[in-house]
Amino acid sequence: MLAVASPAIAAPTALLAHVLAAHHAGKIIKTFPGPAGLTGVVMDYNGSKAIAYLTPNGKYLISGLVANLDNGHNMTNEYGLKYIGKMDILKGPAASRIAFQCASLSGITVGNHAAKNYMIAVFNPSSPLGYKVMGAMMGEAGQMQKKGALNVMALKLVPIGPLAPSILSAGNRGREDRLLNVLHHQSAGVTISLGSRFAARNNTVLSQIPMKPPFLVIYFPQANMEAAIPIHNLMRVGSAVGSAEVLAKGMQNPVGEPR
Repeated sequence: MLAVASPAIAAPTALLAHVLAAHHAGKIIKTFPGPAGLTGVVMDYNGSKAIAYLTPNGKYLISGLVANLDNGHNMTNEYGLKYIGKMDILKGPAASRIAFQCASLSGITVGNHAAKNYMIAVFNPSSPLGYKVMGAMMGEAGQMQKKGALNVMALKLVPIGPLAPSILSAGNRGREDRLLNVLHHQSAGVTISLGSRFAARNNTVLSQIPMKPPFLVIYFPQANMEAAIPIHNLMRVGSAVGSAEVLAKGMQNPVGEPR
């Protein structure tokens, strides 16, 4: 049981602590006052820590990006640095190099194929975490499409592992269908030599990248933002996608321009 000094904090965390324990999904290791009445929560799952937020009644958990719209600060990132410490996220030139390497990977592209800004997800759908990342990213792709984010950016899904040759043995739309089949535990389809070559080339490129899948790459040169993010849990997926959506919205509605 988490021991905290304030009853106001203890009450909203009780339900979350129970749910986490019941589903073996980790534990709460710290709480802190969040913005606008939210309770910030630091959660740990097998050594991987993440920031989330609880509503005042403790019934709703919010994960992902929380931004201060007055100054544009990424509050989740700031809380992470304060309460977790330096995260293993690469930014700047190191992230740019990874983005450049990943741009050549074969995968499934969703959104504006000609966009200069893109987000890449690399995962092994045959592994438990990779399968979850695949499902989360496919769901996020649909939401990003509805919000218009994919009008100014592209999202590339790059499968690796034993199913990759079959998934990549089709055109872009066919690959999307095959990935959906894998999500539904159905056959990925027939493998052809071209798909095997695409998968082998991906493996060669990835062997030269100092980050193990699953990971995400955000490359937004038009917003001066590059980041390579290792994925230890799905909260990081939500946070990364939230950041990409904010950047995309900023390019759709630049400050000072009429909407």
